[in-house]
Amino acid sequence: MTKEISIVELADMVKGRIMGNPDQRTKVTGTCAIDTYVSSKVSFVRNQKYGELLAHLHNAVVLVPENLAGLCEKYPQNIYVVVEDAVNSLMDTQDFFYKDQFIIAQEGISPTAKVDGSVRLGESVYIGENVYVGKGAFIGDRTKILHNSCIFENVVIGSGTYIYPGVCIYGNCQIGDDCIIHSGVRIGVDGFRFEQDIGRKAVRKMVHVGRVVIGNRVEIGGNTVIDRATFEGDATIISDDVKIDNLVHVAHNAKIGARTVVVAQTCIGGSARIGEDVWIGIGAAISDNVSIGNTAKVLLNAVVAYDVPEGEMVSGFYAMPHRRWKQVYKKLKEEI
Repeated sequence: MTKEISIVELADMVKGRIMGNPDQRTKVTGTCAIDTYVSSKVSFVRNQKYGELLAHLHNAVVLVPENLAGLCEKYPQNIYVVVEDAVNSLMDTQDFFYKDQFIIAQEGISPTAKVDGSVRLGESVYIGENVYVGKGAFIGDRTKILHNSCIFENVVIGSGTYIYPGVCIYGNCQIGDDCIIHSGVRIGVDGFRFEQDIGRKAVRKMVHVGRVVIGNRVEIGGNTVIDRATFEGDATIISDDVKIDNLVHVAHNAKIGARTVVVAQTCIGGSARIGEDVWIGIGAAISDNVSIGNTAKVLLNAVVAYDVPEGEMVSGFYAMPHRRWKQVYKKLKEEI
């Protein structure tokens, strides 16, 4: 059933104020982008450059931040809800309309699943088709493990976590509550640590016997790989509220602090230390044993071979403070 909400109810939900004179009976039924606006939907603007798009709309319902309230007077033919933060207000609206769509209501164990008799299962758990769960595993309340996933021995998964199809979690790893693990993720894979013995014409492999520990409310994108730690008693750690995009590699012994965001195709080397509230952009490469301080920003495709101080923004190859990189780039352009 399609949800709907009135303009007045919408403004109340996002703690905004209405500008314009909408029909109080007007209902909105979802969200959309401002450049492809659909009637009866809610959109948003976050900066001045979208002002021209508003000129071509009529009776559009738009979330606008306080600092752009002047747009409401400039283009009065639309309906505006002025809020403190348009992006977060849009996310609240998205949650209202769509969050329930991703709740998996199924419970029980599929007849084709293979669950060892020693596994401890919480309430309202779902284990899908062709799933394997090994000895000594624990699955918390309301957790859903979807088709063709493999959970090895002694894995602990908390409550309310979703494991999407085709995920593999190696033995002794731990995942917290309310996590989302997307398809194709591999957690607890061997670390890539080899020594070339030229004299014996051999390449020796370091056996990894540690584990991976993932906190609460972590989301891991499709086809990401997280290696286990080298030594027994140690762990590769992904802390609470970390969000990792698709196609990311996290190497053995790495530690990622709370609320850090790691964007697609990033590679984090072995024993790297990433602080809290860090932003790591698309395709960044972070060398082994590097430390990145809290609230730092690593911009897209940066190659980080040296420690990054707290709060610093770095870019380039090798990465340096972003303002310095822009100065160097400008000088190079002038010399060409």
